[in-house]
Amino acid sequence: MPQNKSHKQKFASKHAIAERQQGRAVTHPSGPKAAAPSHSKEKSRQAADAWRKKKNDAVLVQRRIGTVGAPKILGIVPINETANPLFVAAALESVVTGEDSSSPTYPRTIVSKSLKQRFTLVLENDGNEQRISDVGKVSDIMILVLDCSQGVQEAIQDLNEDAGGDDGMSGTTWFNDVGLCVTDTTREIVSTLNAQGLPSVTVVLQGLESFENSRKKLKTIKVHRRYFESVFGDSVKIFVHETDADIQTLLRTISVMHLRSLKWREFRPYFVVEEMAEVNDDFEVRGYVHGNNLSANQLLHLTDHGTFQISSITDIGDPHPLTRSAGVAKGLIDESTEESREPLTCIQASETVEDEGLATEADVEFEKAKTKKIRVPAGVSEYQAAWYEFEDGNEVPEVVAEPVEETPNDDDFMDMDALSYRTTQTDLDFLKAADVIRHERMTDEERLEEMQKLKDMSEEEMWNSDMVDTPVNLPARQRFAKYRGMKSFQTGVWDPNENLPIQYGHIFKLQGYNRVRDASIEKSSIGAAKEGMYVSIKLLGVSKEQRQAAAAAPFIICSAQLEHEQKWSVLHFHVQRNTELEGAIKSKTPVLAHVGFRKFYVSPVFSDPTVGDRTRFARFFHEGEKFRIASFYGPISFLPCPLLMFLVPSLEEQAESNSLRLACFGGALPPNPDLLILKRTVLTGRVAMINKKHSVIKYMFFNEDDVNWFKPVDLYTRYGRRGKILKAVGTHGLFKVALNDQIMQHDVICMDLFKRVFPKWTTVAFNSTDLAPAPSGNEEDE
Repeated sequence: MPQNKSHKQKFASKHAIAERQQGRAVTHPSGPKAAAPSHSKEKSRQAADAWRKKKNDAVLVQRRIGTVGAPKILGIVPINETANPLFVAAALESVVTGEDSSSPTYPRTIVSKSLKQRFTLVLENDGNEQRISDVGKVSDIMILVLDCSQGVQEAIQDLNEDAGGDDGMSGTTWFNDVGLCVTDTTREIVSTLNAQGLPSVTVVLQGLESFENSRKKLKTIKVHRRYFESVFGDSVKIFVHETDADIQTLLRTISVMHLRSLKWREFRPYFVVEEMAEVNDDFEVRGYVHGNNLSANQLLHLTDHGTFQISSITDIGDPHPLTRSAGVAKGLIDESTEESREPLTCIQASETVEDEGLATEADVEFEKAKTKKIRVPAGVSEYQAAWYEFEDGNEVPEVVAEPVEETPNDDDFMDMDALSYRTTQTDLDFLKAADVIRHERMTDEERLEEMQKLKDMSEEEMWNSDMVDTPVNLPARQRFAKYRGMKSFQTGVWDPNENLPIQYGHIFKLQGYNRVRDASIEKSSIGAAKEGMYVSIKLLGVSKEQRQAAAAAPFIICSAQLEHEQKWSVLHFHVQRNTELEGAIKSKTPVLAHVGFRKFYVSPVFSDPTVGDRTRFARFFHEGEKFRIASFYGPISFLPCPLLMFLVPSLEEQAESNSLRLACFGGALPPNPDLLILKRTVLTGRVAMINKKHSVIKYMFFNEDDVNWFKPVDLYTRYGRRGKILKAVGTHGLFKVALNDQIMQHDVICMDLFKRVFPKWTTVAFNSTDLAPAPSGNEEDE
């Protein structure tokens, strides 16, 4: 049967056109098949040319590293107990320079005339995991050295059979493949480097000359290639170190290797110290500037040794030039004054402490102007009135309790003292006489025993960490005096500036974070010490002990701080748990935090990830959970900035020479002291008597005053019922509730209370004394 053609909808009504435009002024072409503008192809061609030019410029910048600008930094580190990175570094230097150095010192820069490139060798020979992570922060290419000799393989096989070996090598391997020389130390180093952010990576296998069978040697190489490609990706390069020809192959590869950029260090000036000198009692550090430009007004941080002000910056000429005209010294290029230097002050003086907390007349007038009066039921205190929700504005108004004349109706049955709604029974008639006498005569021990019995018999299989038992011998209004109730966790009214600890008077808050960050980066980019210069920096305030510690260190990393990065605030980091760590991490546990180039001992507070102005406090970071927000006091670090947190070993573990364990890692979020970290506490009760419209609840409170105190807070049950407290029943904490549906006998009645939690002021710099001590008066205990 023929059908009509479908309507093409060539035309539309005015209403349909207005609906599509949605208020936008849209100009339609003249005709349904109007041609595109003639200049659209030209614009597309120009955009494609700009994109192509941008990519070509990026490739040129990559190729010029090590030739025109600063030399490439090669970080050579061991990743198992018997690897020898010093042998690889000496072989590289011998192939490039053609000379064998008897006692080389590192870091040092070598020049390859044939490849027309320069390399700075940074070496960590002791296998210290903390220093290996520091090498990864500054390296352009990481050279990981692994010993795969036949003796190591046999030792691992013996340890797999008998885990009680005492040669210091773990017997646990990743794949458990025969010939895989990967130990627990290897896995810890690999996970730490991956968590921090890896530059380009190459792996050098040592000890393969110990195999007489070439087939077994090829199998060993294949097994290790499979492992490292699984943890580093397909871009990792695997090399064998047996002869000088192998080192030449390695050198040619790293000279043309694509360098992976780390965004977090591109806008920060940093360098590896190649020389240290004391000139006229002034301490100077020298090296090639990497990253951004450097100014004398910035603060210079020496990793593990402290933060110092810069007196002057001098261009002393390139000591390792590729051409004769490249090593010309320019002399003094930048000098700072006392007024222009970034101050070392990390906290500010608290005005609240200075004026002894007394409000001025202006403060009183301002508070009066923004408050208003509301009507609340008679007998409600000012603290209880703060639990009521207000529909207009976020300000907590002034509460004036005024008597309200009440008239009995269907909605006010909860306020009648003599009779219950639609019944002739009194309140005490809801319970049997025997139950009333038993509850009145029960001792505290008997109440606790019955509560534990009900908890064991309940159907709650999973333990709720927020559930707290109400103390029997202490009034709940005193135990939970700092808590309050909210109808909604997300939209409930909470002033972020109320009841702040004394530490908030000493920290800073950035207004317009993105604008301040961009201005700080722009200010650093106009520094006199350009990227690639070999400079000598004169530091101020370096003590004798710090100079001796710096001289004894295997290498020193210097990084310039951006403006405002010395100031303290409440820092937040989005962290991920290390999957290889066993056990839960408790909030406020002391850890060692690597925040970019800086290190601090902190006690982080964990909370749920959020994008709003509040988050829920988490007591533990469990094994099954992947992400949390870690908050603690510390100096501001503009994002992007990586974070590594290591659990500090106990005294017993230190006696056994156990290293730090990576707990979690992540990246920085904008510092925000106003973020509300709310701790939830759930009070629970049991059903004592069920009626058609309301029920009687027990074991949530144990006296009548507590019931009246928490009466404004909403209730809910585990099975979804919601309601409110009507009135107390008797004098031992029983109370009557009205719910929106019939409750079941085995249901649990819950009440949510919230309290704001603040981090602990326990942050101290790692091996540093330049940070101010904490102000007196720590935050309140939980």
